[in-house]
Amino acid sequence: MEKVVPSKFKEVDLPTNFDLLKTFYKICDRHPGAFVSLVSSPQVGTWLGASPELLVSIDAQDKFKTIALAGTLPYADGMNLKSVAWTQKEIEEQALVCRYIINCFKKIRVREYAEHGPRTVVAGNLMHLRTDYEVDMKEVNFSQLGSVMLKLLHPTSAVCGMPLEPALNFLRTHEGYDREFYSGFLGPVNFEGESSLFVNLRCIQLFEKSARIYAGAGVTADSDPTKEAEEVEMKIQTLSQIINS
Repeated sequence: MEKVVPSKFKEVDLPTNFDLLKTFYKICDRHPGAFVSLVSSPQVGTWLGASPELLVSIDAQDKFKTIALAGTLPYADGMNLKSVAWTQKEIEEQALVCRYIINCFKKIRVREYAEHGPRTVVAGNLMHLRTDYEVDMKEVNFSQLGSVMLKLLHPTSAVCGMPLEPALNFLRTHEGYDREFYSGFLGPVNFEGESSLFVNLRCIQLFEKSARIYAGAGVTADSDPTKEAEEVEMKIQTLSQIINS
């Protein structure tokens, strides 16, 4: 494998005064650039999250969009994003996701796409590298591009790894638990003529008196195991603080 994305969950007790809707609004305030969601169904249970990762979107002008999001560093208020120093490991990790998306375009012979990035973006108390991709579906005469790319992209190399099959087999064998709805996708479909699906990251699975907080980290040949473990804990801590605040 070039990359694999192992994950874990941490189970925490809910405070006695826990208020689900107030917590949802807190996450909205703290993650203004994320897709904040609260969903509940018999199939998946109740989940609360703030995903920074767009999987696919189609706007009212038939513009298809997806992003490559990878690499993680801690963020503090007031940091100058233009001066952030990314390591070779993080740059390569993000480049792997970019290549994954471009290979998906190649499989369906789409060559007319716009690429913007990478640039540094903030998600809560973390920073990531992000590259945006856009295709004019009318220009390429491909009305089913959204659904075709959805099947090709999921699960993305940002939540599974690459190549896909060996990474997926490794996780099924060694991760040791069922991810359930974590690293799945969700979002509004055909709402006011637009659709946007996001990867279910930075999420919490809620139970009557407890919650599970999920997080993972991209591991490559250049990874430092200690730093990867610290990255996972940073992601878990972001949501744990909101639950207990």
